[in-house]
Amino acid sequence: MTERHSSGSVTSRRPGTRAQSPAGSKRPKVLLITDRVPGADSGYGLRVSNVISGLRQVGDLHVCLIDSSTGGVSMPENEGYESTVIRASNPRYWRKLLLALCAIVSLPYARQARLRADIVAGIGEQHWDLVWTSRARTHVITDGLVAGTRIVDFDDLTDRLLRSEIRDRVSRHGFVRTLPRNAFNLVESRRWTRLQRRVLADAACVVVCNADDQQYLAAPNVAVVPNGYPRPTRDVTTVKYDVPTLFFVGPLSYEPNRLAVDWLAFEVLPRIREQLPEARLLVAGYNHGVGERLRRAPGVTLLGYVHDLAPYYVASSVAVTPIRSGGGTRLKVIEALARQLPLVSTSFGCAGLGLVAGRDLLVADDPDDFAAACLRVISDPVLASRLTAAGFVHYRQHLTAAAASRAVAAAASAAMDSSKIAGAEVPFLAERTA
Repeated sequence: MTERHSSGSVTSRRPGTRAQSPAGSKRPKVLLITDRVPGADSGYGLRVSNVISGLRQVGDLHVCLIDSSTGGVSMPENEGYESTVIRASNPRYWRKLLLALCAIVSLPYARQARLRADIVAGIGEQHWDLVWTSRARTHVITDGLVAGTRIVDFDDLTDRLLRSEIRDRVSRHGFVRTLPRNAFNLVESRRWTRLQRRVLADAACVVVCNADDQQYLAAPNVAVVPNGYPRPTRDVTTVKYDVPTLFFVGPLSYEPNRLAVDWLAFEVLPRIREQLPEARLLVAGYNHGVGERLRRAPGVTLLGYVHDLAPYYVASSVAVTPIRSGGGTRLKVIEALARQLPLVSTSFGCAGLGLVAGRDLLVADDPDDFAAACLRVISDPVLASRLTAAGFVHYRQHLTAAAASRAVAAAASAAMDSSKIAGAEVPFLAERTA
């Protein structure tokens, strides 16, 4: 592996072992530009892993990671694709505030001209048969810089996410208390709507997580690539805690998760503990900045980041997803199905996954009903077993990582085929950084 230092950025290149093509054939050249390392540390990391697996099926893949993390990361060892890591930095707080006041979506990186020069130097001046960009940020920074038929992955539709957060905050904390932040988010959501429309017009294809987002965008070049979870490697249906245990997974740095856990801890769990005083809630995920009120809530244990969630899934009584805001689809729902733990969710939390309430999980949207649903699962082993079995069947049929990768491959192949049919070879726009 070699490294190049340029204007404070680090560009590293790692060769991979590419799959062999049949004699005389020429596989398409495919570029993935992402800002997240693939892996199981987050839902977004899992989605990037699924995208890599799908793109490898359709061509020779090169992954360009734009890394703006504080400590710097590297791509995992791999076989089957090459990778380049471009070091970047995020704008300082005052610049983000200035961008917000100037009615610009806060997407750009700091030192963009240098970053764009590093990207060109890292991946070379060439035409790609397909360029897949993860999220709008990587699309914006490379637009006009990297040539090829382009697919943009909107795993979240940020305008919808922001509007759902507004509703969630008002429901939880009231209109007056949340007014300043909600007013800003409303303006920001409108900016995101405009940006998403611009990307829709620019890209050959935009992919989203579910049919609801596809219908919302209402454009012919929108395809669905669902989220998927890799199959667990061991049985998780045996041991349980001695006390009834609700299990929630998700970083509390993400506001929809924080609002959901707050609702669980202070609205739902007390109702459960009226009948089962020993019942408790375990929360797995980063929790820096969480207030003391939640940390001291009766029956609530904040585990922090957990490297291996399997033992907690093994021992818990019920997985809970009381999400009422956010975007895309919830990997925590798919993971609970894959780990064969009975699930109780809000209707928002399980939307877009094709799950049937009463068959695959229980669904409830107010505190009394949610608590009652959890109590039913905890007290009725037959019901818990039935939900677990049906949910696992739905996961195996529709929500595996392999299914998501097949959808990626299908979207990529269709975009390249459409480009060939239309004769729409994308010219290299030699837009150099100043």
